[in-house]
Amino acid sequence: MAAVAEEPEAEVSTISYPLEVHYCGVCSFPVEYCEFRADYDKCKEWLKNTLPDVHDAVMAKLNDQLQSVDIADSKKRQTRGGKAIRNKKKPTGPKQVTFALSQRSKKKYVTVVVGLKTFEIDLKKASKYFAQTFSCGSSVTGDDEIVIQGDVTDDIIDTIQKKWPEIDDDSITDLGEQKR
Repeated sequence: MAAVAEEPEAEVSTISYPLEVHYCGVCSFPVEYCEFRADYDKCKEWLKNTLPDVHDAVMAKLNDQLQSVDIADSKKRQTRGGKAIRNKKKPTGPKQVTFALSQRSKKKYVTVVVGLKTFEIDLKKASKYFAQTFSCGSSVTGDDEIVIQGDVTDDIIDTIQKKWPEIDDDSITDLGEQKR
């Protein structure tokens, strides 16, 4: 005959109602949430002095949680908090500023300047400077492209070298007239 396997008895819950919740005297949060506050050290000191038995239980729970976390895994990704600080990729191409004249309509031209980002120049500030210098409209259109309304190819080299002396004459190239 087959032996009948007995099922293990269900664990009896030790929770008694109504629940007793202890609130911190420093931050007024429940003591389980004090660890997420900036002034956690003050909360821990208050808990240790006021409710030592609850302090020991909370510290034991935190130690268990710390031991269960894999240290190598925590380095791979952010576990909690705000956005991670990401390093911006620096342009790796050659440090070269190029500009070209592009026809917008029959008699309208725009000057396209590319490559100022390789010299770590803020494109918004450069666009505003071009607009003020040439008394025209200027905008940042691409990742590293500024469009200046009008044909300013004659003055653009002198203006760039006057404003940013780290850009020498050899690193500025005129591509002539091109289609966009």
